[in-house]
Amino acid sequence: MTKYGLIVRLALVLVVSTFIFSMLYAKLYHDHIFERELRRSNTIIGQIGQTVSSSSSIATYLNDKDLAVEVINGLVSNDVISSAAIKSEEKWLAQSVGFKSQNATIIKLNHPFLLSEIVGEIYIQPNSVFIEQSARDIARSSVQTLLVVIIPILVIFTVVTHFIVTKPLSNLSSQIARVIPGSPLDLVVPKGHESSEIGDIASNTNQLIAKTAYMFEQERQLRADIEILEKRFRLMFERSSSPTLLVKDKGEVILANDAACDLLAGMAIDLDEYFPESFGRYCKTPDILYTFTEHTLELNQPTQSEFEFINPMTEQPVWLSVIMLRVESSGQFYLQVFLSDITLRKTVFQELNKKANRDKLTGLYNRHGTEIKVNEWLDNETPFSLFIIDLDEFKPINDIYGHNAGDAMLKHIATQISTQVREQDVVCRWGGDEFLIALHCAKNEKLQRIAENLLESINTEMIWQTPEGKSLPLRVGASIGIASYPRDAVELSQLIECADVAMYTVKKDKKNAFQFYSLSA
Repeated sequence: MTKYGLIVRLALVLVVSTFIFSMLYAKLYHDHIFERELRRSNTIIGQIGQTVSSSSSIATYLNDKDLAVEVINGLVSNDVISSAAIKSEEKWLAQSVGFKSQNATIIKLNHPFLLSEIVGEIYIQPNSVFIEQSARDIARSSVQTLLVVIIPILVIFTVVTHFIVTKPLSNLSSQIARVIPGSPLDLVVPKGHESSEIGDIASNTNQLIAKTAYMFEQERQLRADIEILEKRFRLMFERSSSPTLLVKDKGEVILANDAACDLLAGMAIDLDEYFPESFGRYCKTPDILYTFTEHTLELNQPTQSEFEFINPMTEQPVWLSVIMLRVESSGQFYLQVFLSDITLRKTVFQELNKKANRDKLTGLYNRHGTEIKVNEWLDNETPFSLFIIDLDEFKPINDIYGHNAGDAMLKHIATQISTQVREQDVVCRWGGDEFLIALHCAKNEKLQRIAENLLESINTEMIWQTPEGKSLPLRVGASIGIASYPRDAVELSQLIECADVAMYTVKKDKKNAFQFYSLSA
């Protein structure tokens, strides 16, 4: 039991409250007894006065001092009377020692025979000191009696409270202190408290401990399940051959599996930098990549696209297929990024596309590739012009110096033509020694300058090394026919036919020149 224990504090409260109550009660009781004793003394004095009034009347009627003195002596022999005196109508007949008339009780003395006449007075002075002391003694005795009764009751109440209340509570407290969170423990109900409030506390605490233990067991089981799932997820995530990133919505990369680390390390992309800026630095279309990422964050569905990157260490193109998915967990949005290196597939596709759309000898577009590009322009109704170029004096080179010389001349012409057009223009080996150019221009003045430049370039000599080691300058000319969309025709076949008509007009008349298509040609 400590100095702050319940029983100590309860005892202190009872003692203090009892002391205060006793003091208040003693004061009130003392005042009450004092007033009562005063009234009783006055009553006694009055009764005594009436008792001696007959003798006193005779003494005053006869002026008998001896009788008056005897009466006075009888009065002062009483403890409640301190002094007394008898007075006739003319003089004082007798006075006790120390008599004072202030605050004295005065009793009128009647004539012994004529009761209506007054013959004197008796002065009786009450003994106030005796009366007050008597009242105090009575009050003190009452308080002492009260304390004698209260103190044992207080002690008995404290002891009973200790054994009935505080000791059982202390026992419960000791049992609760031994409780280990999550472990079952059945508190023992103190003897005699099976149906009391203390018993209810023990029963309710047992229920609380049982529920807590059940919740702890559930939490332990959940933690174990989560650990197993986390291990499985990490095993699946880290061992996955598909490069995968987990990115916060602000761009911080918080997870990357081994495949992603290997792939991005080979591309010199730093995972400590924010996504997608770290990727955009080496992407050929960074704006599209940023827009694609923002679009994914706005949607709740997977998005997929392919991007070309330049590896800064090898300067070689790298194609990545990027699949993004926005996910939410505990109110936090994340971005799952699945990467796939499709460089090999893209390279194969580009090679197949090149074989399908490009001329094997010159590397220029073939008919198939040209028709695809030009039909796109027609679908978009974009004005353009076609140049049909047929080489002059090419057949003798084949006949005299062989097909190798002819092929070399075709490559030479393809190079010369390519230097006179822009990258977005279409240059095609249409077939044999015929070439086709499609370019976004329909003004005759500009087309004329282009045609003149083409003739000058085509006429450039090619040095051919014969099998005997001789270097021979070879040169060809060209006949060029020009038709424009939509001025001359609105379909590709019609445009080619118009350009052919203009080209054959040149070839028939003068060669090594150009001609615009016209209805009169």
